[in-house]
Amino acid sequence: MMVRFFKELYNNNKLLCKIILLGFLLRIFFTVFIAPHYFNRPSIFYDHDTNAWITALYNLWHHGEFTIMPGNEYAAYCRMPGYTFFMAPSLMLVVFLNKLQGIDVYNNPELWNTVLKLTANIQIILDSLAIYLFYAIANKATKSHKIAIVAALLYASYPFLIVWNPVCYSEIPSVFFALLTLYLVLHKEHYYALAIAGFCLGFAVLNRPQYAILAPLMILVFYHKYTPIYKKLILKSGVFFLFFAITYGSWPLRNYIRFNKIIITQDLKGFENWNIDVLAFMQYIYSVKSDWNPQFSDIIHNRPVVFPKESYISIEDSLKLERAVSLSKTCGRGFSEWKGYWKETIPIWDTANDCSAEVASLFNELRQNQIKQHPYNFYIHVPLQNLKKALFKSALQDSSNWTRKLGGLLFYYRSLLIFLGLVGLLVMSGQKENWSWVSLIGGFFVILYIYLCFGTSPQCRNIEIRYFLQPDILLLIPAAYVIVKSKLFNRWLPQ
Repeated sequence: MMVRFFKELYNNNKLLCKIILLGFLLRIFFTVFIAPHYFNRPSIFYDHDTNAWITALYNLWHHGEFTIMPGNEYAAYCRMPGYTFFMAPSLMLVVFLNKLQGIDVYNNPELWNTVLKLTANIQIILDSLAIYLFYAIANKATKSHKIAIVAALLYASYPFLIVWNPVCYSEIPSVFFALLTLYLVLHKEHYYALAIAGFCLGFAVLNRPQYAILAPLMILVFYHKYTPIYKKLILKSGVFFLFFAITYGSWPLRNYIRFNKIIITQDLKGFENWNIDVLAFMQYIYSVKSDWNPQFSDIIHNRPVVFPKESYISIEDSLKLERAVSLSKTCGRGFSEWKGYWKETIPIWDTANDCSAEVASLFNELRQNQIKQHPYNFYIHVPLQNLKKALFKSALQDSSNWTRKLGGLLFYYRSLLIFLGLVGLLVMSGQKENWSWVSLIGGFFVILYIYLCFGTSPQCRNIEIRYFLQPDILLLIPAAYVIVKSKLFNRWLPQ
């Protein structure tokens, strides 16, 4: 079936097939030749958070519960379950093929390395297939084959997507299933297709909660597609949102039934290094400035710590800050869990030497005083610095080798595409037939950027470019619109 599909696609759209092949080869080339130098670690498939999903999968497999630490309530919802379920077929296939039923697979590093390799290969295939989905979405949204081809080329070669292909993180499946959602909603009208679309968006949210913002914006697409037949609008969108609610809603429902708590995304306190002391410090420092270093590194390495002048509101607050830092260095259990901590890690059972609660209380109090004394800095200045970093980040923190330095230069390319995308949205907004897509792409971009840069929850203000990957990708469509309309590459584009 898949072979027949690509055969028909090649006969009808050879250029798109070449772009898909190019995207696939770029992903393979990066994985085989660039990734080992870029990541500079024992396994290109394994990053810091990968172990959490592996552990959760092991506990689900052996203990029947999604958790990274049985008996620890926070550990049961410190990560959303989407990527664990995404990895599960790879584990089951490896276990089945090697006839390992009944063996403690968690303590078999060779087995897990095979699972990670298989998962990474699946991600490469899915992201290559997503090039076609992206073309089809852009073609339907802009009603232009030429714009859709350019959008597909931008997606196929987008470096900030390619870099995540071999890494066992939830970025690639979240993007794929979100694009599959948009493709099905745009190109299919059968109820079963809309049910699958709702499931796909729910699963995308379970991988990356950012996509929850996309859910209410989807009503714009349904409204544009089915009005003025309001009965069809209600029925079609109803099926979609029903299956979205069943898929994603199972997560907060499970948390409420199991723990009597409303946890709609995750709570990081299940990780030892994100203990209450570290979270309180992070919340405090982001009320003062847009980066938690060098202060955080100075604490865990037992170096003198100097804060911006805004931190020293009064003598009383200065003394509290000094005490909070001193305690963080010596008995903050969360701080002691970080790599490079200057002395031995404080065990979870050693309550006598654990002062995390007092550290958290001090930093929380200092944060509240910051908000009262410096509201402009808290609500405007620091968030604008976050926004500047999110839009114009130009370097990697670690540029120790040539691949990392080159990766840092690519941030300028990212900023250029964001600029072109925003210009494209502005131009497209003048055309009535584009209002639903302009609203969806622009709304997703604006809401997520404002939430992450200006928000006050523990998940906000900690600016990592991968958190913005989802809206950045959709901006490639209006960016392609600008490129085509400007006729910069007109003679190379299909007529």
